[in-house]
This record gives sequence, C-alpha cells and structure tokens, in this order.
Amino acid sequence: MEIYDLIIVGGGPAGLTASIYASRHKLKHLVFEGGVIGGQIALATSVENWPGDKAVRGMELANRMAEHAKSLGMQMVQKTVTEIKKDGAKGCFCLATDGEYFYAKALILATGAMHRKLGMAGEEQFLGRGVSYCATCDGPFFRGKKVAVIGGGNSALTEAVYLADIASEVTIIQRRDEFKAEAANVEKAKANPKIKFLMNSTVAEVKGDRFVKAMVVEDVNTHEKNELAIDGLFVYVGNVPASALGKMVGVATDERTYIKVDGVMRTNIPGVFACGDITGSAPQAIVAAGQGAMAAMEAYRFIKGFKEGIAVVNR
Repeated sequence: MEIYDLIIVGGGPAGLTASIYASRHKLKHLVFEGGVIGGQIALATSVENWPGDKAVRGMELANRMAEHAKSLGMQMVQKTVTEIKKDGAKGCFCLATDGEYFYAKALILATGAMHRKLGMAGEEQFLGRGVSYCATCDGPFFRGKKVAVIGGGNSALTEAVYLADIASEVTIIQRRDEFKAEAANVEKAKANPKIKFLMNSTVAEVKGDRFVKAMVVEDVNTHEKNELAIDGLFVYVGNVPASALGKMVGVATDERTYIKVDGVMRTNIPGVFACGDITGSAPQAIVAAGQGAMAAMEAYRFIKGFKEGIAVVNR
C-alpha cells in the first residue's frame, strides 16, 4: 500500500497552486478533480483582475495553471472523491473513489463551491431547457433571443455583458436597489445599450412548454407581479460550499457550511487544510491561489514535523 505525503482534492486555482508548491517542496502528492480542471474560473468568459493579464479567457488561464503544475510533476486523477476517513491503524487519511482507495499523511481540501439555486417555481423543470448557471456554456444557444440574468455580483454583471454580444436583449434582475459587483463591471453593463435593468425585483416563476417562454417578476416592495417574455434565464445568486467531504473527518464549518481555517489554512483536524472558495473567502482566483500556496507550505511543515512558528523557506 502506497502512502502519499499529500492529497489535494480539487483542481481549481487553489488546488493547482497548492500542487505547484507541493512539488517545489518535493512532496509526493496527487490532485483529484472530478469536474472541469480550473474549477469555476474555467467557465469565466474573461478574467480581468489576474495580475499580469489585462484580460484572459478563463479556460486559457485554467489551462496555463494546470500546465505549470504538470511541468513540476503534478499527478492528476480525474475522478470524484466519494469518501474520506481517518485510518488510525495506518496513521493516515484514506480517500475512496470508484472502488479505489488512496492514502496520504495530509490533505488539502480545495473543493470550491457550487452554483446556488434560486428555488423559484419551474427552475428544476426547465434546467437545461432555458434555465442555466453558465453563460459561457449555454450562451451560444440563445443567439438573437431575449435572455435574463438574475444577480447583482461580479459574475452576473460580467456574464450579462458577454450575453449581450449574443442575445438580442439582456435583462438583469437584482433584488436590491444597488449592485454588489465592482464599479467597473457595473459601469460596463450600464454602458451596453442591449442591457436593461429591473431593480428591487425577483423572479417568482419561470414558465414555458418544452422550453422557457416567460418569467414572472415580482417587485420586492409592492409584491406586484408581471409576466415577461424571455427565451433563457441565467442564475448567478452565489455559491454553496462543497464541504461534505471535510465533514466526513470532522472538519468544522461555519453557519454557512464553509470550512473554518486559521491564518495558515489549518482546519480543526491536524493534517487537514482547506483553501479557496470552500473557506468562504472572497471568491477570487488570486485569493484562492494565495491560500493554496499557504496551505501547501503549512502541509509541508506538518508532514515534516516542524514546530509551529518555524519558517519554511520555499527554495
């Protein structure tokens, strides 16, 4: 039975950066990713806040990260981890996937977060038939059609701008009277003549036959409802942390179920570290990458038995 120094669960910016630092520290490790390499950033139309790149396609940035990690020796297993447990007899952690078992002295959880669903009537019924959580994936199906985007954060605004290049009309629906997105993204959306805004509004229901044909919009103040014709609805109302694996080994989470970490990405379980969106930090690639580096360096300290407070220089 082979016991790795480290296993990293998640192949987004946090997990890939953790792998880069693990390789530089000569830790024998594996990276598990059951979905798209690069995580949610791979689905971004354009990333405009990554240092050194004025603008870069999300998939391109994700591929560059992965190639960098592979060049240093990263071994990636493109399977979904279904179970994690502490193997007391062997003094390590055991991960299960597709009937196979893998063992490691330390773990880094970089499992990220999933798109949050709105819970409106018709959302599940029309999923994949007009309701989507990924404009990059599904936007091309709505060329010349009317679409709506629900949300007020950076993802909602940037994807609305992207959709405006494809659709005939884009309506942004925000439950408040202002946006949470960065000012630059708000300005870009407001400057686009194909984008309309419905503030202080929510979508109560999405309707149609085989595909979406309309949405019922409700004013949050007056509760007045109006039915508007649309062909597609893109939902960007935040994320749900993928923390279930951590809970299997007793990792503590906060009231929103994000994994709790200290300043160096340690969880309450010795040998288990977490980084990226799963920690509830700002959902930015640069933040996730920084946390991934920190988690890998701290994992190195744990594996090598360094005492707390002794600096390990990355050579």
